[in-house]
Amino acid sequence: FWQTDTSVARNSWCYTENNEYKTAQEIICDLVDIVSKNGCLLLNIGPKADGTIPEEDKSILLEIGEWLKVNGQAIYDSKVWRVAGEGPTRIDEGQFTDGRAKTFTPEDIRFTARGSNIYATVLSFPENGIVKIKSLGKKNAARLPHFHGIIKDVSVLGFSEEPIWERNEEALIISTKTVKSDKPVVFKILVD
Repeated sequence: FWQTDTSVARNSWCYTENNEYKTAQEIICDLVDIVSKNGCLLLNIGPKADGTIPEEDKSILLEIGEWLKVNGQAIYDSKVWRVAGEGPTRIDEGQFTDGRAKTFTPEDIRFTARGSNIYATVLSFPENGIVKIKSLGKKNAARLPHFHGIIKDVSVLGFSEEPIWERNEEALIISTKTVKSDKPVVFKILVD
């Protein structure tokens, strides 16, 4: 278990005028990536000299909170899964790297587990609503220890639509028609 810290602003760890703020979406993606690797995030906000929280900071925190209300089961009390994630986007590591924005693709997916569920969080949801999770394809599942590859059901957190899904040798393919989001979308995958 490890911890990393970041601030809501790119250019300051305290309140200053003209802060360059990260988006809630960026911070949520960082949180999901960190939790999938058995970490936790310490998020800094910079109060003003009188102790009040700037409106920009409040807005970001409320947006993150709204996302967590819907998708928190993929974060709170979750465990790491067999692999942390998949996708092409490289995450810079080390000091002073968190100020640069990352551009995730629909192939960037992070995994957590809780009970009989695997949570697959798509960091940038595709406009066409089709997600391909290669780590859950039949041929890859056979290589993952203690995963027998039996998927019973797939649902999407925060949306009433029941996605259509199929599993082939290459991937678990999930299709949605009504799911649209500028924030990460979480699929809850019930396994046996």
